Amino acid sequence: MSKEDGFYLALSGALVWGAATLFYAAFAGGLIEQAFWFYALNAALATAALTFFFHVTARLRHLSQRRRPLAAITFAAPGVFGAALVILNFQALMPHLPPESLGRYGAFVVVAYSALLALCLERPAKTA
Repeated sequence: MSKEDGFYLALSGALVWGAATLFYAAFAGGLIEQAFWFYALNAALATAALTFFFHVTARLRHLSQRRRPLAAITFAAPGVFGAALVILNFQALMPHLPPESLGRYGAFVVVAYSALLALCLERPAKTA
């Protein structure tokens, strides 16, 4: 993987994480956390979007399947570090949310990036 590939993957990952975090900050208190089923649906859709944007970026950069795990780590790194900063400063950054939202946000981040890495570690099907 070239430095240019790493730059675009990291930039794309940071943008997707930023958009998901801003959406969570804007709608968590009034919409997302009102019912468990809606929270679970939102987490699934956000994870699907994260994975979709990773695959789009990887395909646009013409990365082979065997380079995808490193690419996924590069894509996820800005979001993981950004989420860690948000978690450390949760009350200052999202004062309108209740304290239990901190755990929900952390769980969302862990599930989303775990799913991304798990999908990238999956071996491609052999063609006949």
